[in-house]
Amino acid sequence: MRVEDLRNYGKGLMDSIPDPKGVERWREMSKAMDEELRRELGPGGVESLKAETARWTNLMKGHDWSVLRERGLVDESFIDGIIQRIGVMRALADMVGMEKATEIQCKLLDMTMYDLMAPMWPSVEEYKACGDFFESFKQYFKASMAANVRAGLHEMEIVEDTASAIAFNIKYCAWHEVAKGFGDPYLCYPSTCYGDEVTISRVLSPVGYRFKRAGTLANGAPVCDFRYELFVGGDT
Repeated sequence: MRVEDLRNYGKGLMDSIPDPKGVERWREMSKAMDEELRRELGPGGVESLKAETARWTNLMKGHDWSVLRERGLVDESFIDGIIQRIGVMRALADMVGMEKATEIQCKLLDMTMYDLMAPMWPSVEEYKACGDFFESFKQYFKASMAANVRAGLHEMEIVEDTASAIAFNIKYCAWHEVAKGFGDPYLCYPSTCYGDEVTISRVLSPVGYRFKRAGTLANGAPVCDFRYELFVGGDT
C-alpha cells in the first residue's frame, strides 16, 4: 500500500470526505453532549445557550472577515462553521464564566472529538502497511497541512523533520482570527485547539510517539508550536 492511496490523502479540513457513518455517529454524540450540557446548565440552560449562540453568530456573520478572505479562505459555509464553533464558546462563557465554560467545552471534546474525527484518517495499521509508521504518518500529515495552507486556514513552517520527530509552527490560524473578531483570542483554545490534544495523542501514543505543544496563538504565544516525537522512557 502507498501513502498516497490512504483515504483523504492530500486533503485538508475543508475537503476531506467524511466517514459514511459520520452523520449517525454525530446524532448519537449530539444527544450525549445535550445531556451533559443539561446537567451542567440546569433546566432551560441548553435553550438559553442556543439562543445566546444564535445571537452571537448572527451578529458576527456581519463582521468584516476580509482578513480571512485575504488569506484565501473564501468558502462562506466554512467561515460560518468557524463562527458557529467560536460562538458557542462565547455564549457559554457569557453564561457561566470563562473558567467553567472551558471546563465544560473541553469535557465535551473529550467525549466526542476523537470518535468523530478518527474515521476520516488512516488507522495505525494502515500507516504501518505503507512501511515505517512514522514516515508514512509524516508524509500524510504534510500533504494534509499543505492543503490547509492552500485553503487559507493556516500558515505553517516546519522547523524539524527527522526520523524520530517532526516539529512545526502555526503562525496564522483562521479559528484564532475568528476568535479575535469575537473579542477574545482565547475562545479558540477550548473550542478548537484542545481537540488536537484529544485526537493526536490517541493516534500517536499506542505506537510510542507523543504530541507536545508549549504554547498556542489562542493563549498568547507567538506561534502554536506542535511537535510529534518518538518517546523514550519517562512519563508521556
